[in-house]
Amino acid sequence: MKVRFFIWLLLFVVAFAPSSLFAQTQTTTCNPQPCPTPGTPTSSGLQFEISPYGGYNWSGGNTGVGSLKNNQILGVRAGGYVTHAFEIGANYYWNNHFQAEDDNVPAAVAGALGFPQAAVRGNLWEMEFTYNFGKRSMFGSSAVRPYLVASGGGITTNMKNADIFVLNNRFIDVPGVAPATLALAAARGTLQTFIPFIDTTDGVAFIGTPTGSTAVVADTVVRDHATFFTFSYGGGLKMQRIWGPLGFFGDARGRTIPNYFGHGTNQFELSAGLNFSWGER
Repeated sequence: MKVRFFIWLLLFVVAFAPSSLFAQTQTTTCNPQPCPTPGTPTSSGLQFEISPYGGYNWSGGNTGVGSLKNNQILGVRAGGYVTHAFEIGANYYWNNHFQAEDDNVPAAVAGALGFPQAAVRGNLWEMEFTYNFGKRSMFGSSAVRPYLVASGGGITTNMKNADIFVLNNRFIDVPGVAPATLALAAARGTLQTFIPFIDTTDGVAFIGTPTGSTAVVADTVVRDHATFFTFSYGGGLKMQRIWGPLGFFGDARGRTIPNYFGHGTNQFELSAGLNFSWGER
């Protein structure tokens, strides 16, 4: 956390440094006269933006592997205008619980049976395409600018405490063999003599039944550094240059992960943060 706090603090200082230059321009003598009125663009140069933010992600159900956790997100967006209205940029955020919800029954069963379930962090990275509408007057400010945004990229996992998270299991009946016998065979590396096709790479457990045993192995597994394609769509409001380059923004968007282990997952995100902008458009 100290490292992240230092990064955000450094970002704030670097982004805010041009405000002194902005203040100086207010007293510059114009030649020739008259000076442009305050707030009138004096240049048509490229405008850049950078926006650190925080937010929250609500995850819909997944019919294949169950729901993911709702969780807070921390990120940063940046972009540059290629026309007066059209902006191309990038978005990154960090989700420290990109994993199954606590009430996800198959995942809870896997955990109860002792299968590894690491803390899964999600690193989202995507390219954004933003259409900015003209500035509006709102709340006493003439710098409010609505926008629509669409983006596409990926979410890459980063594990803590282990290398995998077992989402659910496969159950294999082994009649006529006691669980203790199977456990001993597994310890000796000879389990395949009882179950030739079994894969114990991600763990194995044994449950007693009236007729023998049930061997339990991992079925769906989230692995470290796995990447899932995602795209998002939505919009928001920017309140730009309230004080020097400093402004604010709010954003609401839907997000889709179309192939999370063969099934689609839809999410809803709300975020808000600072908006630093330089240049004129």
